[in-house]
Amino acid sequence: MFPRVLLLCSAVLLLGPVLPAAAADEAVEGEVILTFRPSVKEEAAGAVLRRHSLGLTKRFEGLSRRRKQVFGLVRDSHRRTAEMIAALERDPDVEAAEPNYLRHVSAAALPDDPDFSQLWGLNNSGQTLESAAGVSGVDIKFPAAWALSRRDSGDREVVVAVVDTGLDITHPDLAANVWTNPEEIAGNGIDDDGDGYIDDVHGYDFAGGTASMSDSGHHGTHVAGTIAAPRNGLGITGVQPRAKILPLKVSNDGDSMSTSAVMAAMNYAVTLKERGVNIVAVNASYGGGSSTRAEQSAVEALRDAGIILVAAAGNDGASNDRTPAYPASYTTSNIISVAAVDQSGALASFSNYGSASVDIAAPGVNIYSTSPATGMLTSRVRTADSSWSAAALEYSGETDASGLAGLVYNCGLGRSSEFPAGVSGNIAFIQRGTLNFSDKISNAAQAGAIAAIVYDNTAGGVDSGNWTLGTAGNWIPALQVTQATGNAILAKLDSAVPVPATVFNYPARNGGYQFMDGTSMAAPHVTGAVAFAALNFPDDSATDRRSRILDHVTPLSGLSGKVSSGGLLNLLTIVDADNDGLPDWWEKAWPRSMAAGATGDGDRDGFTNLQEYFSGTDPSAAGSHPDFTSVSPGTGGTANDVVLKFPGSAGIIWQVEWSDSPERGAWRALGSPVAGKGEEIEVTDPGALVSSSRRFYRLRLLQE
Repeated sequence: MFPRVLLLCSAVLLLGPVLPAAAADEAVEGEVILTFRPSVKEEAAGAVLRRHSLGLTKRFEGLSRRRKQVFGLVRDSHRRTAEMIAALERDPDVEAAEPNYLRHVSAAALPDDPDFSQLWGLNNSGQTLESAAGVSGVDIKFPAAWALSRRDSGDREVVVAVVDTGLDITHPDLAANVWTNPEEIAGNGIDDDGDGYIDDVHGYDFAGGTASMSDSGHHGTHVAGTIAAPRNGLGITGVQPRAKILPLKVSNDGDSMSTSAVMAAMNYAVTLKERGVNIVAVNASYGGGSSTRAEQSAVEALRDAGIILVAAAGNDGASNDRTPAYPASYTTSNIISVAAVDQSGALASFSNYGSASVDIAAPGVNIYSTSPATGMLTSRVRTADSSWSAAALEYSGETDASGLAGLVYNCGLGRSSEFPAGVSGNIAFIQRGTLNFSDKISNAAQAGAIAAIVYDNTAGGVDSGNWTLGTAGNWIPALQVTQATGNAILAKLDSAVPVPATVFNYPARNGGYQFMDGTSMAAPHVTGAVAFAALNFPDDSATDRRSRILDHVTPLSGLSGKVSSGGLLNLLTIVDADNDGLPDWWEKAWPRSMAAGATGDGDRDGFTNLQEYFSGTDPSAAGSHPDFTSVSPGTGGTANDVVLKFPGSAGIIWQVEWSDSPERGAWRALGSPVAGKGEEIEVTDPGALVSSSRRFYRLRLLQE
């Protein structure tokens, strides 16, 4: 037998119960989303609006066609939203008149450098990140799952739409997986595919009304990396690195997004699906407390098209059972609502939850992923035994890539009198509060500090948008850190002895990366899992894929009563639900040979089913097994060598072994293990023809 080693981020709902009311969200003033009654056709809808001195600013044509009733947006900058709604709701031809609510992304952004070991959500070895120690094995089982995944998706792309702040489509670690519209010609100013959008080659910006794609913040780029960054030797890998990313931009400021833009993006995704684009999921890492019938109808249109909506549960630390958050709390059957856990498997302190309304948890704390390659700074504070993420105050000075080293001195609240003499030429450590940031940093510079670290005085994440020095100037590097990080540094300063540290604040090069927290970061892990299920089980319905994910979680005690599944996303059980070590999609193709599972050898060729799977051979035919394609002597000066060739299946580690007495089981390794790359492998046994009277060879499959 050949041994093996396993290879290894409002109104009452149309359906379902009435949910508790939530605090109203902000809305776009002077705009109303209208749903007309099914009996009112478009021409009649126009007459209705003229009675109110209004006209349709935006038509949701695809949604109207699919739902067989007219949906649209009206705008009047001279009238208040509440006034317009009051008048329209009294009209018998109007089913619903609702505010154009603003949704918000919710995550604390902290930049850093790339490294797969930072991706604890995919492979948690117990590593310490951002001063938080992980618990080994609390992850989504990425390495084991990918060992059992189909090695290609055939001739059909698997596409996921990211409704968010946009995407840096030029990022080196994302560009190869950005979806391209094959029916659109870039830059010709023509709507080649007739979908109503000009030059929509890589998605569309529904907030700005343009096909030009960029990220208005960093949120969308981070989400996309977790879903589908390719395995290309750069930075990170996504949960489904073979998926294509369809960016649907709905925010111009990196945070807020209107319901009308979100609806237009969802409608666009459905249109593409109807046209044959294999969109399997829409990621919704945003939310708000208000619901609308119109938005729910857009979600139902996704459902009818076979598209799963993966929605962040929210970052209020509250129960969605009591206080709903939308779109996660719509009861439409295609939604997966996602909570966040930390590196130890505990529900994140900020994460919303709900035993009835939140489905599953996924990694959402210290999630490392891509950020826009331009305009980003890599900001960190590092001591001898720890490294913390930070973010630059607006207008902060920069360092070079080697950072600024010095001793950290506790300087209280940053008053002039609180800076010790020793801080000159060193680093000031200051608490937020009492003084403006500009005053604190000015005082630090006047005391001779070469850099300053400001730590928050309240719990939670750090929002770089609220931390500013006011105006550009000759500022020293000034970094912000969370209260938790501040307390960790304070603990080192308790002895009143300054602590050596290095401050980094330099422009990201070759593509940016950063740590972020939030259910916004948890949701894309699940979106990637939907794409993973779609690649391995292409004939499944959306309902089947949702069940594969929710029915096969890793149970965690801290999630009992917090999410309906009671567990953490598990990528491995999606592909191997019966836990027999073989991928379910492969077993389905060879049902008669699988009775004994991974260790079985139904065709009695000396190779187990698992070995046959990894080598790509037929487990039901004795003549089909891993073998050499040729064994021959060398030529010329290497005539005494033996040259062996065999197919090197991609992703498999092979070991050639030799023996002159196989009957005694005396097998020895010939050279080092060789990684297969999908092409023929050649291994040489030097001088074999003169060193032994007989020589036997065999192939052994290894998995790392």
